[in-house]
Amino acid sequence: MNQDLDALTLIRDLSAGEFELFKSALHILTSKTFIIRGIDKEREIYDFAIRNMALFDAWFSCMDASLVRDESLGIIAFRGSGKTRLYFSREELCGVLVLRHLYEDKKNEVSLTAFPVAALSEFQQKYNALTGGEIKKTALVNMLRRLSSCKLITLSSQDYADPEGLIQLYPSIPLSIDRAALDEGIAFLENKAPGAGEDDADASALTEGES
Repeated sequence: MNQDLDALTLIRDLSAGEFELFKSALHILTSKTFIIRGIDKEREIYDFAIRNMALFDAWFSCMDASLVRDESLGIIAFRGSGKTRLYFSREELCGVLVLRHLYEDKKNEVSLTAFPVAALSEFQQKYNALTGGEIKKTALVNMLRRLSSCKLITLSSQDYADPEGLIQLYPSIPLSIDRAALDEGIAFLENKAPGAGEDDADASALTEGES
């Protein structure tokens, strides 16, 4: 057996409960990219994955994929091949760049929440400043839903356009946008006019790892 795959035999030592945690971790990583320790329902799965990282590394190597983990942030991320890149529209790309800046601004602030928090109104202001225009309500709602589904944020209100709403910023944000991807996104925006059509904007990719 390939020595790198020897750890696969560890699966035989898992108890029934541990095997369920293993399956849950695989499902989250391949469908949502990130396991985040600070999310209550994922804490046990995160701890299990950290303890059994050799098994996970061997498992994902069989599909030419890998895991990235940052225990200081409390996050594990799936990294697949180029075919698993996540593509954003121009509006979504701008939104992700704003999230990155907000996360850097807020990550060291004292908060009663598990994750840094920003007001939705602050997000809108920074977004409008970046794009040089004012985002429409429907576009804002659709963008926030997409960013939430990508496990980058969660909102305190079910009303995605509530100006009093709060956005919790997940530590998946810095892992989603590394320096190279950030430069790529900025270059993309510089080469596109604010009014560029959706067909022109849909070809920009920031995040590797989404399936």
